[in-house]
Amino acid sequence: MTQMTVVDVEVCVVGAGVSGLKCAHALVNDKSNKFSPSDIVVLEAQQRIGGRILTDTSSSKHGYSYDLGAAWFHDSLTNVVLQESIDDGSFNFDTDGYYDDKDIAVYAEEDDGPLDMDGLKINRVVEEMEKFIEIHFFENLGTEDMSLPQILVKYMEKYGSRLTTQQKKYCERVTRYYELWDGISWDQISAKFCVMDHNGRNLYNIKGYDFVIQKLAAGLPEGTVRKNQQIKSIDTSNASYVEVETTSGLKLKTRYVVLSVPLSILKLEPSHPYGISWNPPLPKKMSKALDSLHFGALGKVIFEFDTVWWPTDQDRFLILPKANAGNVKKELDDIPPPYTYPTFAVNYAAVHHKNPRASLVLLTQAPLTNYLEANPEKAWTYYKPMLSKLAKGSNVPDPINTITSPWTQNPYARGSYVALHPGDEAEGINHFLGTDNGYGPGDERIRFVGEHTALEGAGCVHGAYMSGQREAQWILDEWKQKASL
Repeated sequence: MTQMTVVDVEVCVVGAGVSGLKCAHALVNDKSNKFSPSDIVVLEAQQRIGGRILTDTSSSKHGYSYDLGAAWFHDSLTNVVLQESIDDGSFNFDTDGYYDDKDIAVYAEEDDGPLDMDGLKINRVVEEMEKFIEIHFFENLGTEDMSLPQILVKYMEKYGSRLTTQQKKYCERVTRYYELWDGISWDQISAKFCVMDHNGRNLYNIKGYDFVIQKLAAGLPEGTVRKNQQIKSIDTSNASYVEVETTSGLKLKTRYVVLSVPLSILKLEPSHPYGISWNPPLPKKMSKALDSLHFGALGKVIFEFDTVWWPTDQDRFLILPKANAGNVKKELDDIPPPYTYPTFAVNYAAVHHKNPRASLVLLTQAPLTNYLEANPEKAWTYYKPMLSKLAKGSNVPDPINTITSPWTQNPYARGSYVALHPGDEAEGINHFLGTDNGYGPGDERIRFVGEHTALEGAGCVHGAYMSGQREAQWILDEWKQKASL
């Protein structure tokens, strides 16, 4: 029988990912000294910290490191994590980052070499398709949502006569690169919310994101983070405190709870072995918000080779799916035929330009992610026909090592980040925010953080990071307001 341990704290942060650690760090290091070291506890269900940030330093046969989760500083004009890291000296822009934004090299099964994207003006047509999508939904408010392929059919019906034969042949297939943003197949992507507006270029993080996690953890007192503490229940029935209980028998009585668990965990039924039981149950508006959001399964497959056999002057490669790949199954029980999904590869021989590396890092989307993470030995069998396009007819050597991400096989992650399906409402994110949109009227002691609560930087490290800062500031402001009464 599990022995119960009861601990009184001011703030209980659930989850030691970047949002939870940032929240705890901001509270502990606030200049007002409201909270002492013993006032803050971070409960982490796993043996490690970092959440869906994971820099793997042990799997490579070349001694390389790979980010199996986040790898880019997106929105580099406004990315606070990047700027703060440069300012405090923990990130050297010249050696630790690389703008891998050279126009991508695109290949198709039916062609011998890379497509002449410039000569065919394909990128310009794809940009027009994206603008058409924006106009269709945001200048016609209330228009019913649909999938990405469905909206592209509408574009072709109206403007296809303006395209060349070659543009018609390739452009729709190029737009499937959105699968490698959302982590889901294109027939599951919401057309209404698929077009993204970025604040600046995307900087590849050569250093690895683990340095951000370690920096935040180093700013917390020893013992703040308690690992192997899976949350079992949250009870808000007592007006004086919130009670949090873990599966190991730890019970906390706390003034505030900051929940940084992934959307995938929040969506589980309370009866699920990894779900959270609520007393009283979540308000209907929170349940509705959770129902209105889906999450993807963006994963990675990394192939290491003895030598570099592909072009070294390209940052990234996109290998198009078949023209008639169509809708794909939600689950795979075997590897699909070649060219079912778009293949997107980051070229480490170019990204690590000062120390070229013989490895290709491929992004994967559900349901392919789920299958390959469970069956990594099948990865090369699936990808070899597509990656052979990069060899210009030469024999392609087998990799000496294959590494896959763990996300769909990890019960505490269960996938990646927010990915909106047709009919989902991004406004559901609002229900995690602010005074009136929090856990419920009259009970603001439950605070939500994480990329799924970020209106800016949703799905990104800096979005999660800022959400932790946001809720720490809310708690500090609320305390100051009560102290002044």
